[in-house]
Amino acid sequence: MSLVKKIVVLLFIMQTALVFSQDKKLSFGITAGFNYNSNGEYVTEGTLTEIAKQFDSEKKTGYQGGLYIQYRSNGMYLRPEFLYTKTKSTYESVDFEQTKIEVPLIVGFDIVKPVSIFIGPSFQYVLESSLEDVDFENVDIESELAVNFQVGIGIQFHNQIRVAIRYEKGISNNLLSIKDDSDAVIATLDTKPEQIKLSISLKL
Repeated sequence: MSLVKKIVVLLFIMQTALVFSQDKKLSFGITAGFNYNSNGEYVTEGTLTEIAKQFDSEKKTGYQGGLYIQYRSNGMYLRPEFLYTKTKSTYESVDFEQTKIEVPLIVGFDIVKPVSIFIGPSFQYVLESSLEDVDFENVDIESELAVNFQVGIGIQFHNQIRVAIRYEKGISNNLLSIKDDSDAVIATLDTKPEQIKLSISLKL
């Protein structure tokens, strides 16, 4: 998606939110934060001279930011979010990064004010993947679309600021295949994430 199209989509979302925010049960705002992410295993194929190797992911810190719309009623709320996200992890000092558009669909329940818990899926579209020292012209990803599951807890401050922490786990398999010049697969990387996210939201 081009930059112009992204801007048009964001402006449409904000305009829609402004219209619906006349209803006191509806609100919208901005959200941003950090993620502490790891992915699945990185596996190299064996050859006549080398044995196959398997590397586990080590967690690294990334970030996310975007918009949210929230509808609240009778101690419950529905909260779609529209986020630009960058995740990072490392394999034996080799960094792997992904940028994504995420749309979490959160259902929350008030416990004791100002605390609530929430749960829901997160739909993701992968914009770009990069593995250090690998030419990504020789890389195929199984699908740009993925689904994660998340659960978390939020705390509301002065009805304007919300701090939330959530655990998120990928539930759809999505392998990234690395190929040589003859188009043979020489390694695979499981891009399914597991992460902790900390975010701060500001109601507008």
